[in-house]
Amino acid sequence: MPSYPITNEVRQAMQRFRAVTKASEIPASGRSELEIIRLLGNTHFLHIERLLVFLDSRFPSSGAIGERLVQQTDSFQFGNALAEFFLLAHLQDCPGAQASPASAPLHLGRYHDINLVTGRLTSRIEVYCPVDFFGVQLVKRLVPPIFKYLDVDIGFEVDVSLKSSIEDGSYVYAIPDEEIVRTWLQRLDQEAKRWLRSSRRANYRQFEGPTEELSLAVTLQEVYERAEDRCIHFSGPTESTDSRLFFETGQPEDTAASQWGRKLLGKLKRRQCGQPSPDYLRMFVVDFSRADTGWPDFICWPSITKRLSKTIKLLAEKAGKPLAYDAVLPVRLSDVGEECYFGEVILLDHRRAEEVERLVQAASFNRPCIDALIDQEGHIDSLMWEDC
Repeated sequence: MPSYPITNEVRQAMQRFRAVTKASEIPASGRSELEIIRLLGNTHFLHIERLLVFLDSRFPSSGAIGERLVQQTDSFQFGNALAEFFLLAHLQDCPGAQASPASAPLHLGRYHDINLVTGRLTSRIEVYCPVDFFGVQLVKRLVPPIFKYLDVDIGFEVDVSLKSSIEDGSYVYAIPDEEIVRTWLQRLDQEAKRWLRSSRRANYRQFEGPTEELSLAVTLQEVYERAEDRCIHFSGPTESTDSRLFFETGQPEDTAASQWGRKLLGKLKRRQCGQPSPDYLRMFVVDFSRADTGWPDFICWPSITKRLSKTIKLLAEKAGKPLAYDAVLPVRLSDVGEECYFGEVILLDHRRAEEVERLVQAASFNRPCIDALIDQEGHIDSLMWEDC
């Protein structure tokens, strides 16, 4: 959810972007939950057009990462696959580097993401994109497209506002787990369809939210004859939370015990780059693009760089022996553009310091985050979401 209609615009885009659509298994008509259809149906947006041009040109060398991308029906997993796609493209553009998507026999289960050869050095790279305050991010990310792609035969313009009865902005902690939110979103889809089919201009409806503290206020501003003509304005209440605070307040032990720390620890324990070996270097790339923050470059701030290093080393000790990875790299990968930005590498196995430095230089893992990321065009994680 949501599902996307196979429109003429989608079919025309499929003819243009053949490499992407060939592996997508898009039906000829009707509707589908494949996320790639959302891109193919919105090529009138310049940033999406550019994105599809880029994906199509690089798809032949993307392997399992590209295949996973075009088969996604989950918005978050689609964004994660895009981030991996851009990191792979970044590495493939590095002179003297040979990057390829990793693959393994099915009996080995989950594997690492990218293989990289730079000179005599072979590296395995695993990419992880943790999501904090997942409940609220799920609501903000999926409510607007649910309204835009409602299966009704009219066009419309609506104002959708998420309301909270909690005045201090801490409502994000009150949003329940993923299963409850997704069940609510399915119910919202059905209720919104029934309401729109019988509504007229200026009609107002307040829908129940996923908790008693939240509701959705929706006003129907305009009704159009063409079902393709739709515009959704989405806004939410202010928040008193920010992912950055996990790395600023308290001590490294507090960060390790936070939701970020618990998720990182679980991932470290999976050791997806294998056991320690002199034959390859194991790099754990932690992508902060899903952080719910107004400061996307914070991973490069000197004070937070130190906190990250201390926290990761604490978590590596908790993960036990043998050492889960040789080094950890905080990054901010993008799901709306090709640029990748990197924090300071965190060395876990000091015996491999020289190899890690060679990898950082060869892979161009030395482009720091910049403030320009804050207003990246078309980013759908924004608190204010508008699509016309």
